Amino acid sequence: MFKRVSRFIQLALALCLGVFPTLSASAQEEPEGLLFLEEVIVTAQKREQSLQEVGIAVTAFTGERLEQLGVVNSTDLASVTPGLNYTIPNAESSQINFFLRGVGLNDFADANENPVAVYVDEIYRPAMGGLSFQLFDVDRVEVLRGPQGSLFGRNTTGGLVHYLTRRPTDELDGYLDAAGGSFNEVKLEGAIGGGLGDSTAGRLSLARHKHDGWTENRAGPDYNETDAIAVRGQLAFRLSEGLDALVSAYYSDNDAAVGAWQHQATQLDANGNSVPLGPGEQTISVDCLPDGVSDAQDMRPAPGADCFGYRDMDGDPHAGDYDRDGRVMVETAGGAVTLNWVLNDDVTLTSITGLQSVDRLQSEDTEAGPYPLIMPTFRAKTETFTQELRVAGGSERFRWLAGLYYFDNKVDGHYSLDLLNLDFVNFEANFIQDTQSIAVFGQVEFDLSPAWTLIVGLRAAAEEKELDYLNVDTSGFFTNVIGLPNNIAFDFDADSVGDLAEHDNDSFSGKVQIDWRAREDLLIYGSISRGVKSPGFNVGFLDGNLIFASNTAQTIPYDEETLTSTEAGFKSSFAGGRARLNGSAFYYDYSDFQTFRFELLNQVIFNADAEMLGAELELQASPAQGWDVVLGLAVLDAEAKGIPSPLGGSFNRTPVAAPEFSATALVRYEWPALGGKLAVQAWGNYQSAVYYDIQNVPVSKQGGYGLGNLRVSYSDAAERWEVAAFVHNITDEEYLSYTFDFTASFGFNQQAYGKPRWAGVSFRYNIQ
Repeated sequence: MFKRVSRFIQLALALCLGVFPTLSASAQEEPEGLLFLEEVIVTAQKREQSLQEVGIAVTAFTGERLEQLGVVNSTDLASVTPGLNYTIPNAESSQINFFLRGVGLNDFADANENPVAVYVDEIYRPAMGGLSFQLFDVDRVEVLRGPQGSLFGRNTTGGLVHYLTRRPTDELDGYLDAAGGSFNEVKLEGAIGGGLGDSTAGRLSLARHKHDGWTENRAGPDYNETDAIAVRGQLAFRLSEGLDALVSAYYSDNDAAVGAWQHQATQLDANGNSVPLGPGEQTISVDCLPDGVSDAQDMRPAPGADCFGYRDMDGDPHAGDYDRDGRVMVETAGGAVTLNWVLNDDVTLTSITGLQSVDRLQSEDTEAGPYPLIMPTFRAKTETFTQELRVAGGSERFRWLAGLYYFDNKVDGHYSLDLLNLDFVNFEANFIQDTQSIAVFGQVEFDLSPAWTLIVGLRAAAEEKELDYLNVDTSGFFTNVIGLPNNIAFDFDADSVGDLAEHDNDSFSGKVQIDWRAREDLLIYGSISRGVKSPGFNVGFLDGNLIFASNTAQTIPYDEETLTSTEAGFKSSFAGGRARLNGSAFYYDYSDFQTFRFELLNQVIFNADAEMLGAELELQASPAQGWDVVLGLAVLDAEAKGIPSPLGGSFNRTPVAAPEFSATALVRYEWPALGGKLAVQAWGNYQSAVYYDIQNVPVSKQGGYGLGNLRVSYSDAAERWEVAAFVHNITDEEYLSYTFDFTASFGFNQQAYGKPRWAGVSFRYNIQ
């Protein structure tokens, strides 16, 4: 720990010293004709501020910039944000787990929530199954790094991603956007808004996205297609002088063929690690299936194959033999009412009421082969009600905010696992998890002098969570084969296990921060903050007989996690306002880190400790007329402690989705031509190696790789319309986006690959 603290101090000093060359640069006279950077307004402290005035490590994108970057889905943001990653343990467009600075939860159970919170228009979205959604008619996106426990609170241990849509205005405006691309892609979106009377304005936004599957199925329909539609409506009312209301509603539906895992035959080496199995190579490990099930298939049917005798031999990461029509269907609906009441010149009252529902159904071809062997189906409905009430005010030197937050969440899950073709069980797992939480929070900012500001925030929360779970084997395996008196595999509720089925938890989070405005264009800040993620329960295919799962009743609950962050950073403008350089360094002391491992046929979340040390730098510049340059990098040294080994004992491991280095770069040039404007933009990202398994087994590792993209566009002089052509993943890089290891049970590893090269054209018309 002392070593990492020392390295943090060195990083922080190095970053701050790196600012000093900008001090003289800011005084340079601006050459004629150079462009100023666009000011970005963020709400990281729940009030509008310039990005450069906020002492938080924030990466923000305007809606226009996102469009130019080809960000059409919520998860696309990870490719343009240093330090932001995501995993897909249930396949593309299903359960989404965001990771920020190495902090995240790799589980796929619907009952769990992410430590990197996702907000849309100030409404928290807890359901991981609803976090893959279309981005359309977006005003901006803000990525806040580090614990945000004071103002946002719930499950923001690692930070948050906030998507903010365009609001209605009195002026008529809107747009139409149409695009077509590879794999018969069709993307349509549009919006129209304006005044509806003296005191009312409205906005209607729609999106449609469809393309064919980009993974060939030699045995049936292709996989990894998209078929999504979304609509959002908003009405803004001026109820009286100083009292405004915004009523919004949204609906989205995604019906996609996904879950096409690539098959990799594997074996356990002498150290118990999963490694690839070469063609024709006989496995070292002969015990393919869980102990106590059958000895008939201990030896693999064919050398170099999995326990079922199958091996994918073509070497094509975008093709396979899939017997099952795997699908993900996610239906999301919700609405919100926001009231802003200016009580006087100094005090504003805000109420935000949110209601949302996410209904997810997924079927999967787990063994990724031509046989109907392992067929899980996941269905869950998550219903959430949130209410935030806050009041803010202050004076020129003193600003304050206080509030209450209520959260009510119900997850009703129905999971099934069909192993009947293996003469095994047919599990039916049903659970209901109820969560109620209430919190009081506040933050004060006091200007000690014109240059120094002290910020103190605190949140206290109380939460109750209860699980009612029952897993039944409908095949009669446990009764007829094992000889048990009934077919109940696991029963877990207040009646059967008492207090183990309940969490009654109190917590506090907050921060202390000091800001130094060294000059008008230079902010240096330092903070100590604490974030808390609430406790939870392991759910899935639990088996009290310890044949298909290792969970006992005592291991179903897991504790809350606490992250204490020490951070220092700066925000600077220089070169006459034509460039911005922002940087931060952090040290995380992570207590009871909630991490995930997969054992037999069930996932297990458990608590461990961890330490993380890292830094980020982001540069934005307009060095000459028509030129834009954006560079970002993140470095990370992360270590999780006491991770159990499959062969016993424990070791320190690298957390999932925690690259030591990641970088993004963009260069854009725009110039007058043909009576309008031509623009060429190239951008890309690189990340070093990552693991997709906390035990760091070799088959879970993706080596470092980079992706490059290109866009050419032409717009008329008034910017009423634009036509563009683009190519993503120019080099057709083949890279793993996830792995799931079944070596110990069935002798194979699931692999998910990212999208291949993608090209297309688009046309946009702006209604002004």
